[in-house]
Amino acid sequence: MKETNEKLTATAKAAVDKTNTAKKVKSGSLEVFSTPMLLALMEEATCNAVKPILEKGETTVGTKVSITHDKASGTGEIITAHASLEKIDKRRLTFEVYATDESGDTIGKGIIERFVVNEERFMERVNK
Repeated sequence: MKETNEKLTATAKAAVDKTNTAKKVKSGSLEVFSTPMLLALMEEATCNAVKPILEKGETTVGTKVSITHDKASGTGEIITAHASLEKIDKRRLTFEVYATDESGDTIGKGIIERFVVNEERFMERVNK
């Protein structure tokens, strides 16, 4: 992992549709943006934020999540997840995350931790 003094931030966007509702992913029975998909979008934003400092062969894996899902979003809405790298502790990365809808309302927020790993070595351990 490369050192940086820059504040690393990034976003990820998704349209709420039939593929990412609570009903579809079985995290509820309603046609609204699901909490698991909100988390996935937030994690995508964290991955986007850290890309500039990863060396060839490195990636990150999620290790800890604490988020809230504060407002429902219906089909057709565009959701934007925002991630800001707040702390680097050796290979542990801590991000502040939040997500907004098209009106700018915050629909969720929290903290996500990820760990930098070597892709090849990590998969070798997984596949043993």
